[in-house]
Amino acid sequence: MPVRHVLVVDDSKSARLMLRKMLQGFGMTVDTVESAEEALSYLRAQRPDAIFMDYTMPGMDGLMAVRQIKSSPATASIPVAMYTSKDEPSYQDEARAAGAIGVLSKPAMPETLGAILEELSALFDAANIASPGSPEPVAPPTAAGMTVDGVGAIALEKAEQVFYEAIETQVLPLINDVVAKLRRDLETSQQETCGQIATRVCAERLAAWQPPEPHETQPSEATLRAWILPLMEQRLETHRREARTDLEKLVREVAGQICQDQMHELSGRLVRQLSLRFVDATQKAGDDAREAAVKVAREVASQAAAAAKSAAESTVGQADAATVANAAAAAEQTARLLWADAQRDLRRSVRLAAGCAAAAGIGAAVLVYVLR
Repeated sequence: MPVRHVLVVDDSKSARLMLRKMLQGFGMTVDTVESAEEALSYLRAQRPDAIFMDYTMPGMDGLMAVRQIKSSPATASIPVAMYTSKDEPSYQDEARAAGAIGVLSKPAMPETLGAILEELSALFDAANIASPGSPEPVAPPTAAGMTVDGVGAIALEKAEQVFYEAIETQVLPLINDVVAKLRRDLETSQQETCGQIATRVCAERLAAWQPPEPHETQPSEATLRAWILPLMEQRLETHRREARTDLEKLVREVAGQICQDQMHELSGRLVRQLSLRFVDATQKAGDDAREAAVKVAREVASQAAAAAKSAAESTVGQADAATVANAAAAAEQTARLLWADAQRDLRRSVRLAAGCAAAAGIGAAVLVYVLR
C-alpha cells in the first residue's frame, strides 16, 4: 500500500507550501507544522504514513526530532526523510544514523521526490506487515468546548490557508515556468559547451606536445587516448558541477524575487480589503449610534408628555392654581431626569460602537502584520 498521508515539518512557509503542492500532485494528503516540537505534539494524536523533516529550525533541530521519533515504540515505524538544503555526504550519513532513510535536497525536483516516495512506501508497507495490529490514530478534538485561544488559532489558520492558496495559484506557476525554462536552456547549451571544452583541451595538449626525437619511440594512438581522455573527463565533470551550482543559485534568486513580488501584491490587496471593511464597520457603528439617539429622544419625549398629562389630569378636579403649578414642575423635573438617563445610554452606545470599530481596526492591522 503506497504512502497517502504525509507530515511536512519546516519553519519556512514557502518551503512547506512548495513541498505540499508537489506532494498533492502525487495524490497525497498533507499536514504541515513549523517546528520539531509541534511535530512531536502532532504525533501524539495523529499517525501519518511518512514524515519530511527540515534540519535547521528554531529550538529542536531535525536530527534530534528524528532520534526522538525513532526512540518511541509508538512512532518508530514511521519512515522519515530529511528535507533540507544540506546534501553533503557526511550529513547524509549522519541523517541515516539518526534513523532517516535519506535526504531530499531543496528545492525538490519531481523525479527526486518520486524516488523518495517509492522508498518511503516500501518501508511503510514493511512496517504494516510487521505490526498489523497498530493502534488507530486518535481523533482530533471537536469544536465542543472550544476556547477563545482555540478560535483565534483556527481563524489564523484559515487566513493563512487563504493566503497560501492565493500564492499557489499565482506564484507557483511562475516558478515552475522559470525552472522549466532554465532546465531547457541548460540541456540545450550543455552539449555545445562540452564540445567547446573538449576542443580547447585537445588544442592545448596538441600545442604542448613535441614531436619525439628520432631515437625515441613515437606514442601510439592508444597512448594518446589514455593520456587525453582522463583529463577531458575530469574537466567535463568540473564543468557539470559548476553549471549545476550556478543553475541552483539562479533558480533560488529568481524564485525568491517572484515570491517577494507576488506576496507584496497580495498583501496590498488584503490591506485594501480590510481597510474597506473597517470603514464600513465604522460607518455602521455611527448609524447605529444615531438611530439609538433618535430612539432614546423619542422615548424621553413620550415619557415626559405622559408624565405631564398625568399630572394635569390629577389636578383637573381642583381649582387651586398653585397645585397645578406644582404638578407642572414635577412633570418638568421627571422629564429632566429621563433625559439625563437617555444621554447616559446614548454615550454608552457611542462608546460601544467606537470600541467595536477600534477592535475591527486593530484586528485588521494584526492580520496584515501576520501575513507580511
